[in-house]
Amino acid sequence: MFRTSDKPLEEKEYPDEADLAKAENAEDGAVLLTKCPACGELIHEQTQQCPHCKEWIVPSGQSWRDSRKWYVRGGLYMIKTLLVNWLFWLALMAIAGIVAILSLVENGK
Repeated sequence: MFRTSDKPLEEKEYPDEADLAKAENAEDGAVLLTKCPACGELIHEQTQQCPHCKEWIVPSGQSWRDSRKWYVRGGLYMIKTLLVNWLFWLALMAIAGIVAILSLVENGK
């Protein structure tokens, strides 16, 4: 689960009675509130993150591949992999250099 902060939610972040009344009295059939797929609490239809459980909401017509957070995670994973590989080869070259110097010192005796 992804949490941006541990501060408590403000009262304005939750749907209130006015929001519920708008959803029930909508003349054009538009639904302003929907249930969070993770926790089941009522949330605004256009919200990107549930204010109750902090889960990211992916619209039903959108696949997970279209979600920006997966591209960010993939990019960070690639950067981490490149950094670890670079450090591995750097350490390997340092060890090879030390071994070469030690062999020269031993042969020079």
